[in-house]
Amino acid sequence: MALLNIVCKKCGKGCEDIGCPPLDMLLNIYAETRNKERHQLIKKLNKDLRIMDAEPSKEMRKLAERIINKFPEFHFIKDCDVKIGYVMSQERKQGAKTIYADCRKVSTVYRAWMPFDFIITFYESNVSGLDENQRKIVMKHELQHIEIGPRGLTVRPHDIEDFSNIIEAYGMKWYGINSEVPDILEE
Repeated sequence: MALLNIVCKKCGKGCEDIGCPPLDMLLNIYAETRNKERHQLIKKLNKDLRIMDAEPSKEMRKLAERIINKFPEFHFIKDCDVKIGYVMSQERKQGAKTIYADCRKVSTVYRAWMPFDFIITFYESNVSGLDENQRKIVMKHELQHIEIGPRGLTVRPHDIEDFSNIIEAYGMKWYGINSEVPDILEE
């Protein structure tokens, strides 16, 4: 804030109380540049240190909360206090097809170190081409992997019904560039 006051007093536009849009833009550019440098450094050290460039995502957590609240099939997540961590990874995950996200159950041993039952990871380089509505569909899909079975919490594997539900609701090319899909939170 001190920097803001010094800069604003020198520019003389009188925006000290409402914030300075040019200064905000400059600070955002600085943050983006630092993130790029950090990601490049982690990528460079990845081979030697075996580290993954990923961090918790508040944005994905908020999106998931909205979806969980909207769709009754996910109410068990709240009712049973299922704890989910949301991660945005800078790694590119690919198999035979592009993988936008995945859902993993945290093993009992690791739960001693982290407070989550599941981790949903979004792969930034893969989802960056998706629009907001497409990301909502991916999040809903990943949440559908969480289930409570006779032996407790489990990750439901992919099945034909899983994909057919998405295709029936959003079409074969729901994930394509310039594909128009409905906002699942506005229906």
